[in-house]
Amino acid sequence: MPSLLDICICTCKRPNQLRGALQSLAVLQLPPDAAVTVTVVDNDPDGREGAQLVESLADGFPLPILCVLEERRGIPYARNRCIREAQRKGADYLVFIDDDEWVARDWLIRLFGYAQAIGGHSVVSGSVVRQLPDSVPEFYSGFFSRKRRETGDRLNYCATNNVLVPMQAIRALGLRFDERDPFGGGEDVLFFTEYSARGGEIVHCVEARVYEAVPECRANMRWLSRRKYSAGITLAKQKRASGRSHFSILMSAVFQFLMAGVSCILGLVLGGRRLGSRPWLRLCRSVGMACGVFGARSDFYRIVDC
Repeated sequence: MPSLLDICICTCKRPNQLRGALQSLAVLQLPPDAAVTVTVVDNDPDGREGAQLVESLADGFPLPILCVLEERRGIPYARNRCIREAQRKGADYLVFIDDDEWVARDWLIRLFGYAQAIGGHSVVSGSVVRQLPDSVPEFYSGFFSRKRRETGDRLNYCATNNVLVPMQAIRALGLRFDERDPFGGGEDVLFFTEYSARGGEIVHCVEARVYEAVPECRANMRWLSRRKYSAGITLAKQKRASGRSHFSILMSAVFQFLMAGVSCILGLVLGGRRLGSRPWLRLCRSVGMACGVFGARSDFYRIVDC
């Protein structure tokens, strides 16, 4: 009996981006040994633009597609709804992508094929290729890319922007996305950190690629600074979950703040924004980590800006 893969997309007030994601899924090459469905979770209880879009495309869509409305606003609520819908369908694997991404035609064949090749019990994280506007300085590209990885690399955590998760692992460990900070972001990092800490394996697959066009409203230092601050709060939560003391995390944040501050000043003096921007973002993250020790929360994703 073929495995059932449920591709899940959470969306809120971004119908144009969602359309691009669904159009890429419509021409997707399918694994020969799997059945594939699509679930869209619309997290906009007022406008319901995502639901309206799916309704307009459903009749001619080549894959079984379902849209459900999650009325509680917040990313973890929507992602936990994905888990419930995949369970209801009896899916063997839950596959997450973001609503502002589009997939390579062979993406799922690569992702699922690699998962099967290594036994079918591991989380597999694919690649995200980000495309920046021509108007953005070239050095910004480094702020939107992660450390270069190879297929087979083991990870301590990953994100939900391109990942395959065995439902067996979710059931066995009782995993859910933390709903206590619904607009802060980072709940996916915490989800997979817990999965890894409890013995789960996360493996990278370079060849399973999705693409994302970074809009100009995000390719700027103000947006990046706010995101790094929020990421620092998540980092403090990660460290607390691993058993680090509040004092130890705070001292680490202070040390990183001082080092980043010196590097930022030197970078600005010697190379202007090109050399000063990266340490500035590390400084923002260290501030977030220090604030996270004292229970600070972020509302970074409360407003859908672009």
